[in-house]
Amino acid sequence: MSHDFKMAESDLVVKAFVVSWVLPCCAIIFVLHFFKRKFKEIFSAVWAYLLNKTVPIVNKATKRHKKKLFSELLDQRKDLGRDLMILEIGAGGGANFAFYPPKSNVTCLDPNRYFDAYLEVNSKKHRQRVNYLKGFAENMEMVESDMYDAVVCTLVLCSVRSTSKSLEEVRRVLKPGGKFYFLEHIAAEKGSLTGYFQGLLNPIWSFMSGCHITRETKQAVRRAGFARTRITPFNGKFPFVFVIRPLCMGIATK
Repeated sequence: MSHDFKMAESDLVVKAFVVSWVLPCCAIIFVLHFFKRKFKEIFSAVWAYLLNKTVPIVNKATKRHKKKLFSELLDQRKDLGRDLMILEIGAGGGANFAFYPPKSNVTCLDPNRYFDAYLEVNSKKHRQRVNYLKGFAENMEMVESDMYDAVVCTLVLCSVRSTSKSLEEVRRVLKPGGKFYFLEHIAAEKGSLTGYFQGLLNPIWSFMSGCHITRETKQAVRRAGFARTRITPFNGKFPFVFVIRPLCMGIATK
């Protein structure tokens, strides 16, 4: 009887989550998707604004892990004896600038030009030297090979069109001995309740937002041909949205 009660209580919690959060979010994303098709420029500007507004939530959920991950940038700068050359893929409005060594030379790659204003504000706030490139991770033909000391990617590989091509490009643009810093949400363990809901929601989630919540990013990085790879899985503290709580962070060295 106790077991049945706990199962029923769990079902109610899940049902309440789906009704209170998943369905309204899907409705909002559907409306945005409609406007994207009709008014691409308006959608891009609104999307940049919304993502910039969610930065405090994302950083709060991952701040401790980001500080630990990016602390190695300071060590890298000390070893090189100069300011770092950093490429950030999907930089958005510059949420990660707070974790970089001051006066780093940061190239921000993003297909949405409406992040420019937010990048300018955050670059001044955190004393970074920033320039912007419009483009995609899978094809960075405008970037020379062996150019950057570090490449950074946080919560982006879930939405690229090809994970393998993106990682191939990351390796290409890194200098020998350069490091790829990443923090991504990943597929939950097979057979878990979270994994079940990820599989259930992924078709509509990915269609509406472009984000795939079932990607095996850990395995993809390990297969990408880096000389050394270190990966740490953890759970993010995202409120309510449990399907994106499974995360991993790591550093892959060329």
